Amino acid sequence: MRQLLILLTAGLILLGGQAGAAPGQHMVTATLNYDFTVDNACSSTVTTNCLKQFNIYDLTGTVPVKLFSIAAPPGANGPVTGITGTSGPVTLRSGMHTFGATAQLADGTESDPNTSTATATVKSAAPVSFTVAVQ
Repeated sequence: MRQLLILLTAGLILLGGQAGAAPGQHMVTATLNYDFTVDNACSSTVTTNCLKQFNIYDLTGTVPVKLFSIAAPPGANGPVTGITGTSGPVTLRSGMHTFGATAQLADGTESDPNTSTATATVKSAAPVSFTVAVQ
């Protein structure tokens, strides 16, 4: 597999307490930059030998866990900055996490998730219920 390189480390933002998210669930937003000069992005007319998407993984445990994918900008063929995507609600334990981003070609091959990484702290969820009695 050709070595695919993400130019800058993915910037990750963890958003807790989203409406409709259960306790311990968070939304992960990843922003990355990529140079499509060698591996052009897929488009409606180019569907082979092209870069299809970026995959975002949680690398904190012993096995990488795929969280979500970000589609490559259709037809991109040069450097692109600010490619952004947000997961649906994902369950993450509180504490420091390491995340990785891969580039996936149309044939399914993808780069090593340990090549482009970023860390972020996941905050604990707020209590599910809370009452106070004042006398």
